[in-house]
Amino acid sequence: MLYITCTISLVFLSVIFADTVDRVSDADEIFKRLDGLAKRVGILESENIQLKKELKTQSDSFVDLKSQNEGKYKDLNRKQLKLKDEIKVIRYQNLTRVEVALLNSKNELNALETEIRTKNRELENKIDEDVDKVKDSLNDTKVTLQESTRNQNEKLLQHQKSLQSLQHTVSALNNTRKMDGTLPSFYALLSSTVPIRGGDQIIIYDKTGTNNGNAYNTSSGIFTVPESGVYVFTWTAFSYVEEYVRLEIVVAGTIFGGTLSDTQETGDADTETGIIVANVKAGDKVFIRTQSRGPGDGRLYVEFECTSTFSGWKIS
Repeated sequence: MLYITCTISLVFLSVIFADTVDRVSDADEIFKRLDGLAKRVGILESENIQLKKELKTQSDSFVDLKSQNEGKYKDLNRKQLKLKDEIKVIRYQNLTRVEVALLNSKNELNALETEIRTKNRELENKIDEDVDKVKDSLNDTKVTLQESTRNQNEKLLQHQKSLQSLQHTVSALNNTRKMDGTLPSFYALLSSTVPIRGGDQIIIYDKTGTNNGNAYNTSSGIFTVPESGVYVFTWTAFSYVEEYVRLEIVVAGTIFGGTLSDTQETGDADTETGIIVANVKAGDKVFIRTQSRGPGDGRLYVEFECTSTFSGWKIS
């Protein structure tokens, strides 16, 4: 406002001074010009007032805008702070979730490691058990093979003895046919003491004094009947001091008789004799063995001419 007033005044003075210096004007022209200037001043004052109003309006608007902007700025700051807090919370929550997930993963990993160690131990134990089972099976198989081999050897030995007995039988039959009226007969005895080891032990009388027809086998202790008929069989058991022996005679798989030689109470040696008469067929086996029940705990003793014997002969 001051600037405008000063400007008008300068213009006015310039005009007056110019008019005074350049030429002399009359008063009317001067007043006209003054009126014009006054009008212009009035217009300028009106414009100035209008400008003041507009400036005030603009200033108010600016103040309102500034206030609004300040409010928006504060609101923005609050929102930013809130957003930061939310971001912190979200980060914390996410971090917590990650930590929880990591902790769960760690627990699962530990559990998995424990399970793997347990399974490894179980697998190692199972492998050890399987190896032990295989070893036991191999040992059992080895034992079974040994037993089978032993049984096969025993069977082979029995077959060999049977073959020998058969050969003796054939030889006895042939010899019997060649003998002029000589009946089959044998007398066998022990050449050394025989210990009693248990039941069903065949007593092998390993020496013969008579063996007409060669039907008695000194290797097996078995007499194989060379021809059918009626035979007499007898045996003796000589047991030592304070011992006892139970014997029985088996004819064609049947027990025909038995003896007990007992010196446990008398304190002296003892000899018992058994004798039977039996109808037999060619090929039947006759032998002496220990009884299965209470076979004894002694020996068949041999001393000088005293020994155990086994004899048999055909009578018809």
